[in-house]
Amino acid sequence: MAEIKYQHAFIDNDRDNIVSIDDITNDNRKQFKFYCIGCGQELMPRAIGSKYRRPHFYHREIVECSGETYLHKLTKLIIKQKFYNEPTFLIEYEVTKECNNTECKYKNPRCREGDPSYSIDLKKYYDTCTEEAPINGYIADILLTNSKNPHIEPILIEVCVSHPCDEDKRNSGLRIIEIKIRKELDIINFKKNNVLRESSRYALKREKIVEFISFKRDIKITNQVKLQRYVYNPDLDPIGYLTEIDCSMAKYKLRTNSAVELNVVNIKNFGKCGFWEVFLWMSKHKGLRRCLLCKFYYATMYEEYSTCRLSKNYGKPAYPSMDEAERCRSYYPKDIPVNIQKPEDIFIEEVVTPPYFEKPEYKVILAVSHSFKDYDLFKKKFLYYLSDKMNTHTLVIITGASRLTDMFIDRLSEDVDFITEPHEANWGKYGQDAIRVSNDEMTTYADALIAFWDGQSLGIKNMIELARQKNIKVAVVKY
Repeated sequence: MAEIKYQHAFIDNDRDNIVSIDDITNDNRKQFKFYCIGCGQELMPRAIGSKYRRPHFYHREIVECSGETYLHKLTKLIIKQKFYNEPTFLIEYEVTKECNNTECKYKNPRCREGDPSYSIDLKKYYDTCTEEAPINGYIADILLTNSKNPHIEPILIEVCVSHPCDEDKRNSGLRIIEIKIRKELDIINFKKNNVLRESSRYALKREKIVEFISFKRDIKITNQVKLQRYVYNPDLDPIGYLTEIDCSMAKYKLRTNSAVELNVVNIKNFGKCGFWEVFLWMSKHKGLRRCLLCKFYYATMYEEYSTCRLSKNYGKPAYPSMDEAERCRSYYPKDIPVNIQKPEDIFIEEVVTPPYFEKPEYKVILAVSHSFKDYDLFKKKFLYYLSDKMNTHTLVIITGASRLTDMFIDRLSEDVDFITEPHEANWGKYGQDAIRVSNDEMTTYADALIAFWDGQSLGIKNMIELARQKNIKVAVVKY
């Protein structure tokens, strides 16, 4: 062990009164006598006020003083001081939180959160902090107990300078917090910190500075995760749309006017599912016929440029609406694409129970200019304008203003609960007028618009003007 530069001492041999070298000045250094916490011999302050040497205490006479004993005793004294003198004694360690709903049919690994921080204030459960106390045949460096309720399981705090807890004590089932101390700086840092946190000194070696032994690591909680919900209302959208809901809403429909609603869960990798799996289910169970399921439909990356192969020779619409397949005599289902999930990997269930609350819907358009990049501002303004509506209405966010806007909405859906409803511009049908027509349709359908406008985007400007003409609420955030 490296030579100890003693930073703490007893004042006038009072074992309840510890002083730090940082509190010693040239004015007060001769007012007290200082004694070693390790061996009890007299100490003297050195290098007080020096610009070249670090201040420290040194033994007035040559003595045999173990630096290990000094660090061990000092750490225990600091722990007792923190426990009795500070309003809280917080600990924080890693746990796994798992949903306590054991009968949930949608349960998956996302319902189990690994390694989140779990904090407890020990002063809420313990009122005594005893040094060198016996417990079940062992001696604890520090023992925390509850004098009023002996049934509360005690906690041992062990200080490891060079000798860690032996295996017998570690395997005893007693709850132990082991603190590794290598130098006095570790104690100083511990003294400053508000939380005794489980941590490692080196990421590769995984040497624990603070280790929690025999603490309960599996916590049962009422957890909520996101599930995919497919909503189909042919009067509004011929193919329906996918949105996300809290699992607590899994057994209730989202929309009172929807024809079909499905819970869609990827049970293989618990990621998101695509439309194909849903359409195949709808085709099989509801007889759904849509152009994109037809082998004569040429699908491109962008739906607005997808076409019907029979348009030139058989007079079919070049850019058919998806429900054209209901009327088409040439409809022929295509083979299942090879890149979609296997049917056994997807769990799909129809939801028929009406919404458990009758809240009116409030439909909002979110739109951002192409240069907008500030998600924090996006979220802040969203909550500023809509937090009250979220309590009184079912919030429906109309997507499709732009791909960039939809990216912001997707990210926001992880933090805030709302329903999304897509409204895509039909480029194949309207060409260069697609944005104008889409804006007109969206503002007709919506109750409010929140636009993040750079003052230049013509598409956002057009949407703002249309919304104001139709007397819907408009909030413009200029950045």
